[in-house]
Amino acid sequence: MAKYRVTSPDGATFEVTAPDSATEAEVMAYAQAEFAKQTPAITKPAVVSAGEAIRDIPRQFGLTARYALEGAPAALDVVASPVRAGMGALGLKVPTLQQAGTTLADTIGLPKPASATERVVGDAARTVAGAAGMGGAANAASRYLSGVPAQVAAFMAANPGQQAAAAATAGGAGGAVREAGGGPLEQAVGATIGGVAGGLGASAVDSMGKSLMRLLTPKMTAQEVEQRIEIVMRGSGIDWTQVPQNIKSGLRQEVAQALNTGRDLSGDALRRLIDFRATGTTPTRGMLTQDPAQITREMNLAKTGANSADISLQALPTLQNSNARQLLNVLDDAGARNAPDTYATGERVVNALAGNVNRSKQTINSLYSAARDTAGRSAELDGATFTRTANEALDEAMLGYAVPPDVANRLNQIARGEVPFTVQFAEQLKTTIGNIGAAGKGDATTRAMGVIRNALDNTPLRPAPQVNPGNLPAVPGTVPPSPAVLGEEAIQAFNRARQANRGMMQRVENSPALEQVFTAMREGRRVDPDNFVRQYIIGGSASANDVQQLRRAIAADPAALEGTRQAIVAHLKSAATNGTDDVVKFSSAAYNRALNNIGDRKLAAFFTPEQIAELRSVGRASTLMQAQPVGSAVNNSNSGALLLGRGLDVVDRISGRLPLGLDNLLQGTIRGAQQSNALNVPKRSDSSNCH
Repeated sequence: MAKYRVTSPDGATFEVTAPDSATEAEVMAYAQAEFAKQTPAITKPAVVSAGEAIRDIPRQFGLTARYALEGAPAALDVVASPVRAGMGALGLKVPTLQQAGTTLADTIGLPKPASATERVVGDAARTVAGAAGMGGAANAASRYLSGVPAQVAAFMAANPGQQAAAAATAGGAGGAVREAGGGPLEQAVGATIGGVAGGLGASAVDSMGKSLMRLLTPKMTAQEVEQRIEIVMRGSGIDWTQVPQNIKSGLRQEVAQALNTGRDLSGDALRRLIDFRATGTTPTRGMLTQDPAQITREMNLAKTGANSADISLQALPTLQNSNARQLLNVLDDAGARNAPDTYATGERVVNALAGNVNRSKQTINSLYSAARDTAGRSAELDGATFTRTANEALDEAMLGYAVPPDVANRLNQIARGEVPFTVQFAEQLKTTIGNIGAAGKGDATTRAMGVIRNALDNTPLRPAPQVNPGNLPAVPGTVPPSPAVLGEEAIQAFNRARQANRGMMQRVENSPALEQVFTAMREGRRVDPDNFVRQYIIGGSASANDVQQLRRAIAADPAALEGTRQAIVAHLKSAATNGTDDVVKFSSAAYNRALNNIGDRKLAAFFTPEQIAELRSVGRASTLMQAQPVGSAVNNSNSGALLLGRGLDVVDRISGRLPLGLDNLLQGTIRGAQQSNALNVPKRSDSSNCH
């Protein structure tokens, strides 16, 4: 190698190393290259760079307008494609709407991207504009569609921010691969990866933003949370003080979390949430909000998942089944699980009522025996006073004609002194006129017997001879009691016995169930217990007062009380399942109808207020689970769900063949988007953002 000295145009001298055989031209080329290496780059002044950036602003606006004209019509190409295909079949070439947008941009002179960077930015901008147009069109269409089309449109319109981020990264990634020389397939793979990554990234950013908001939102004190709950509950007609403590504690934590993240409370949603918490069931967003569009999406999605062979698509139908099972478990725990059958329950109640009658009769017989054993039963009453008072009262009431011959004959015998008118004789007469009056059922004879009975009750004892006329000193304990005193004691003893009998008969008259058992016992026949509970408790003909009286009549038999309570819950469960205990099903309409037919006043005879509230919560929660409010469009025929479910299976199989891990990404996206919105009830308390 030889060294050559070369002088540059500005007078500087360079030493160049070149091969020995190099020509002069080659040495000059080496020198020029060396000179270029050592020449510093010329930097533009800052003011010049700023000026160039300002001059470029109109161009950037023009590029943005071009991207909008080319990207937004792409959403309508989905609808226009069939028309364009039909025109093509007729030999007419119709450009796509995106091509039409490009032509319009060229016509009005909008600038074109001139560099790789501008072209990639254009790809991203066009896909964002297309996604925005598609989302807007789908959102508008979902208001006028129903069934599966409405579900598809709602899915396309969901999460616009996340869709825009995915569209931008998909377009940008595909464009970058193109600028790097990638072919159509490589561009498609790159766009897919970019779209999935962008969507996941946007979701992560959204979660981070919410977390930051939770950190920056001032925390509320426990007292402030309690006051806020009371106000919201009062506005929804709920007495917060009556909510069970075990439910209150959980709701306080959930509401505090909601308020501390800046979200407001919906009183209606919180009221509904109480029923779900009371029954241990899990609500969806639609169940809490009762929004018809949300309910339509959830129920149609549940049908779609149930018709798919993929277990991961079946979260909603599984939730529906588990909720129904939980409601049945609540009823089982309330007594249905161990309830005796209808016959056994009726037999227990009949036996308890018969025991009540027997105990009452034993008490009455004991009182009458004690009265008959008193020493004063032979004391004489003033017969003349009695008959005169009775006849005058009968004449005044003009009821003399209604006195039966047997009673009239007795009165005449007493007046003439032909019978010993003693306390015992008077009690026998009271029994006779009492039986006649009861048989009369309120007619003139009954009223006449009442007049005679009143005179008899007010008849005084005949004055007895003095035991110690001279009032001489006597040894204590040797002076016998006065006959008048003994007679009064006998009368009071008979009155107590008669009062006990009257009380029993009043209880019998006030309780149809007790009356049936009492009559059957008196006639020596047996009561059929098979339909006893239905007839006298849960049936519509039984009044609340009748049920309360029945409850009092069997109060001494705890087994009968518990059996009746269990039978009532079993009746409600049977109504909800239509008697199919082996199948998990729950009809809210049938359950609530059975519950309302009984009513809270009847239930109060056998259940505590807390137990009644739980039974009511079961009814309300089941209604919220199955409600289809006005405006919903649930595909109850299940045909569309069947087709869509099979379609999802096909998409799932296709996505499963994609390389580079895209199978898992796409399958997860399909399944998660299908169900995340419905099941997104954060930490059991999405009541906070259900408006």
